[in-house]
Amino acid sequence: MSKVEQLLKSLNAFIQKAEEDDDEKLTDVVADFPGLESLPKIVEDYEKEIAKLLRNQRKLYLNEIKRFVSKDDKLTLEALLQYFTNNLFAADEFAEELGEVTAEFLQLTVEELCKKMMESIDPDIPFVETSTQTTNWVKDWSTKLADLMQLNTHKAIEEVLTTAIENGDSIQDVELKMKNLPEFDRKRARKTAITEILTASSRAQWESYMQSPAVVKKKWKHSGSKKNQPRENHVAMDGVEVGVDEEFEIEGSGETCQYPRDPSLSAKERVNCHCTMGPVVDESILGLSQEEKEKLRQEALKELNS
Repeated sequence: MSKVEQLLKSLNAFIQKAEEDDDEKLTDVVADFPGLESLPKIVEDYEKEIAKLLRNQRKLYLNEIKRFVSKDDKLTLEALLQYFTNNLFAADEFAEELGEVTAEFLQLTVEELCKKMMESIDPDIPFVETSTQTTNWVKDWSTKLADLMQLNTHKAIEEVLTTAIENGDSIQDVELKMKNLPEFDRKRARKTAITEILTASSRAQWESYMQSPAVVKKKWKHSGSKKNQPRENHVAMDGVEVGVDEEFEIEGSGETCQYPRDPSLSAKERVNCHCTMGPVVDESILGLSQEEKEKLRQEALKELNS
């Protein structure tokens, strides 16, 4: 087993253990990360930040209900729904704050993983810098993820209020249902953290393979956890090789991607996917001098930065 394969195997083991032990701290999840001992804490800190933002978001909406009731004890749910959708949703700062936290997490994690991956592929060509393409990807995906999470929360709140109006529920009923919404739950924070460490891992692989002169192709590798039903089309992708700068075409769906869990994929193909990819190395390039390989890396970086 190559060093890269060992790294990916231990990363997958860490994620599976984290999913199976929902109540255990990520820093306590046993995993072997030679040179990456800081990774569990990075992921746990990200989970804690998301959980804090979700708590603050829930507090915002519950406090606004109380404030409205204190101003007018004859407040109707219709008026509350109108206020939420027309005013409070726009003032919600969750997406902006989560976007910043996620960008910091992704950038740090991608860099940490790139260091180890590139060293594992070829010690002569260590990771030095992240390409402009990946830096831009971090910013773009962080914003999209945060906006999507906030939109889903707003939809859930709107549904609580709409259903309450239809059922003739009281303000107290609405408060209780909103307080217990899964969108504010700690489990959502954990699931998000686990999904994004997988996403960062995929992006770090792509970045490492693109920068490593000896990597000429990438190979899809199917894997899954005990909790997941394997997608037959992902099982069929196992062993498929494409050029390092080419896209995989997912069996049956016609969707294409640079790597498993690529954010360009639909949720059907991305969510709960534990597939990985490995490098296909040209041994003749590995045998070149360090100067020759560094020149090739600089050419690749120039293209990635253009």
